[in-house]
Amino acid sequence: MKQPLIAIVLLSALLVSCDDDVMPEKVPLEVRQNLLSTFPHGYQIEWEKSGKDFEADFKVHAAEHSALFQQSGKLAQYKRAIPASEIPEAVTVAIARHYPGHQLKEAEAFVKNQTTSFQIVLKSKSTEVEVVFSSDGQQLQQPFWG
Repeated sequence: MKQPLIAIVLLSALLVSCDDDVMPEKVPLEVRQNLLSTFPHGYQIEWEKSGKDFEADFKVHAAEHSALFQQSGKLAQYKRAIPASEIPEAVTVAIARHYPGHQLKEAEAFVKNQTTSFQIVLKSKSTEVEVVFSSDGQQLQQPFWG
């Protein structure tokens, strides 16, 4: 009797943890079409529900991407993983000045309202910091889109 009960509890926990995942056929056609027209080389697409919106995680030329779409299909924002060589010099200078002793862990170009900013994850021996910079090296107070 205990084994079926344990199996039911584990299965329930698994279903609850995956409740944001969405099968592609449950994503509105306008959203899927806009993803493919905006990112025609996107592959390994996985969908999640984010409030009323839909978030796609995918790859383009092996680089990780995420895009947030409204139900209407409109692209609200997106980000892509970038190598250190694509971080603007002004951002690199600001990081060196404000975060001495930190090393670059991750970098992403983040686009919203046709404005690109840079989400940076820095790591030191004891801390990890998530910061956002404008292209000209100004640290922004906008939330980090994880």
